[in-house]
Formats: sequence, structure tokens, C-alpha cells
Amino acid sequence: MSSYFYEPRKGHGLPHDPFKAIVAPRPVGWVTTIDAQGRVNLAPYSFFNAISSRPPMVFFSTEGWKDSARNVEEDGEFVCNLVSRDLAEAMNETAAPMAYGENEMIRAGLAAAPSTLVRPPRVARAVAALECRKTAIIRLEATDGKPLDT
Repeated sequence: MSSYFYEPRKGHGLPHDPFKAIVAPRPVGWVTTIDAQGRVNLAPYSFFNAISSRPPMVFFSTEGWKDSARNVEEDGEFVCNLVSRDLAEAMNETAAPMAYGENEMIRAGLAAAPSTLVRPPRVARAVAALECRKTAIIRLEATDGKPLDT
């Protein structure tokens, strides 16, 4: 078996970024948020996971300052809906680019269900939904100190 050295800043010459395949499998956090006007946003994040059990905490990471991050920064609440195989097609539909304020749940034909502790709804058919409140937003920087979320 041969090995391949991958140095991200120098590129890889492959059709897809190998980093996302190396760190696998990754669960999908299907994040529901609400904007300042009360409009629902639903977006999948493969950089999502639990980071603590005491207290229970999760994170999701966005490449670029997207609607979900903006909404969590403003509202402070979100729901991580877990994607099962039967929802994979709908989840892919919610990954499509849409204008800010458009409802991905409607586009994907999904029903919303009210959450118990937070304002953003959950995906009614999700096998589990974690109702969350923001504790911190960390804006990552590249190794050269330049911000990554612009």
C-alpha cells in the first residue's frame, strides 16, 4: 500500500478535497435557525458533532459566514436535527443555494414541528432533534491570521 502526503495549502490535484473523506464518517447536523424577521432557515452541516456531555454541547462549523451562522449570532438559538437515510434526499435539497430568507423546509417538502425550549422549529420527521442555545461563536483564522468567514 502506498501512502500519499497531503499538504492542504499546496493543493492536492484531486477532483474532490481529500480532507472531507479522510475524517469520516461524519454525522450531519441539519441546523434550523430563525432570522430577525422570524423566517426559518434549514441547512446541513457535515462539520457537526457533540463536544461535551457535561453539560451536553454540540458545534457546527460553516465555511463562509452563511445564513445559519448569522441567525445564531443574532437569535442565539438553533436546532440540530439528525438526518436518517430516509431523509437524505430532502437534506440534499436543503443544501441548494437559496436567497437569504427563503425557507428550505418548504423547498424540500418538509414539515416543521415546534420545539419545546427554543424558537427555531425542528424537522418533524427527524429521528432526533437537539434544541440548542449559543454559548460561543469562534471565528477561525487561517495560519496567516486572516479570517476565514468572509
